[in-house]
Amino acid sequence: MMLFHAHLMHQSFLSSRAPTNISTPPWLMVEAREAWMSQLHDDVTVSRSQQELAQILDKLGVRHEVEHVTDDGYFSIDIYLPDHDIAVEFDGPSHYYSNSDSPLRTAKTELRDLFLGQRCAKVLTVPWFEFSKFNASAVKRTLYVRELLAKEGIIV
Repeated sequence: MMLFHAHLMHQSFLSSRAPTNISTPPWLMVEAREAWMSQLHDDVTVSRSQQELAQILDKLGVRHEVEHVTDDGYFSIDIYLPDHDIAVEFDGPSHYYSNSDSPLRTAKTELRDLFLGQRCAKVLTVPWFEFSKFNASAVKRTLYVRELLAKEGIIV
């Protein structure tokens, strides 16, 4: 699986800048791709916060797909807005370094957004610590999501 991830990184970000011929046995790349694809489909979980975000989008009348797989089949997007080609990623605590004084996104999360940015027009992230500020008020949480969408040019 890691081999295929490295292959995607090389193909997406490095091959045009530093053309390099990396030789791997074809059978190994087939197995690496199969492991990647298996993990993509087996490790799908929809968090409660992600479900709440989807429900707010329903209320606002924004067409969306939960756990949308990209056209190349390599990535699953938390919530996809097909009318706007926007990937919405709900970033829970695991997407941030825990030993930081201020919220600092992990390298893995930054890399995910780079990959998704090549596959969608925009990537919109919803940090858990912002979303959870409005736990006590559904109205305020809806306003928060409406503001996030407005920043991306989606007026609802």
